[in-house]
Amino acid sequence: MLVGLRSVKFQWHILLMALPCFAGLALADQAVYKCGQEITNQPNDPSQCQKLLISNPTQIEGTRIQNGQSPKPVSAVSGIAAERISIPPNNPQDALQRNVQARTVLEDEWQKLSAKHAEMVRVFNGGQPALQEGESLQNPQYKRRVADMQIQIERMARDLMALKRELSRHTSQLASVPSK
Repeated sequence: MLVGLRSVKFQWHILLMALPCFAGLALADQAVYKCGQEITNQPNDPSQCQKLLISNPTQIEGTRIQNGQSPKPVSAVSGIAAERISIPPNNPQDALQRNVQARTVLEDEWQKLSAKHAEMVRVFNGGQPALQEGESLQNPQYKRRVADMQIQIERMARDLMALKRELSRHTSQLASVPSK
């Protein structure tokens, strides 16, 4: 009798361990669509979306579909908390202040990055940086270091261009806000 109970218990353990595998197989057949910027498994109009071929889809537990409606409070306590937390109306002065802060942060980042870029260009010395101890011009480490420096300089230049674009965008936003 004792051997029989152990056998049944062992079979239940095996079944419980195999259950997630079967659940994964059931989810693998579900189609995933890309509709513009949104990736979903429940598109509004599947004919206007592109079906994606995903070998291992990941499902995030705990997300809810809201269908354009605000979520309803679960209990009276959460309803009271929801009343206390309210989104302030869109104030143009607040938007202007956020834009000024964003511009200040962008300008600081641009100054720091341009200083780093200038230093890196100076050290790079037109593709002939100073040799470090134990290096020669034909040394593979030196060539790799020069190539890495060039890649870093190019990346910094792209980052500087991106910061400049963002700065110009914030400048145009500040100019379009009417002053009182």
